Amino acid sequence: GFVPGLFGTSHGALQFMAYEDLKERYNKYRNRVSDAKLNTVEYIMMAAVSKIFAVSATYPYQVVRARLQDQHNTYSGVFDVIRRTWR
Repeated sequence: GFVPGLFGTSHGALQFMAYEDLKERYNKYRNRVSDAKLNTVEYIMMAAVSKIFAVSATYPYQVVRARLQDQHNTYSGVFDVIRRTWR
């Protein structure tokens, strides 16, 4: 439980990292200073793309965690869950 729980907290960190990186790259692309204000649509787009990235990176963990918590199946560990899920 402890290690998988720590991995689950990475979702927010990944989203924040991607959001900040996207903003910086976008402002550089638009030839603006890196901390320039964005308009509402730009903020929404940066938030959506960073959320999609974070979900894509952490969703497989959510599947493994849910299957480990399932009381109807018996697994010998995390790698067994991954192997059986992949199959």
